[in-house]
Amino acid sequence: MNLSNKNRTYDVTKDKIPNLYETDSTPFEKKIIYQKWEIPQIGFYWFIAELDKKKNLAYGYANLNDDLFAEWGYISIEELIDNNATLCWDWAPCSFEDAQKLMQQHMRERHLR
Repeated sequence: MNLSNKNRTYDVTKDKIPNLYETDSTPFEKKIIYQKWEIPQIGFYWFIAELDKKKNLAYGYANLNDDLFAEWGYISIEELIDNNATLCWDWAPCSFEDAQKLMQQHMRERHLR
């Protein structure tokens, strides 16, 4: 996929993400994760559940290769890009609970290689 197509895909996906605070009443495990950003070489990933589209500020879950200290909070999309995180283009929106299961499966498969 060329860059212009990726940007269009990103814009379409971005348009579907709820605004900040729209899912406050939704329990964490039921929040829909619309995007996954990652730096796979060091095991960092971020799940995006809400987005202020004007400020490019997201609310989501950050795991910096340490499940014990992973947490929900605000994430600057610009900082992700500045630090060479990449958007996972093949990510399909799912609940946080399912996203965690996918990541656990991915990590198990990665350790088997």
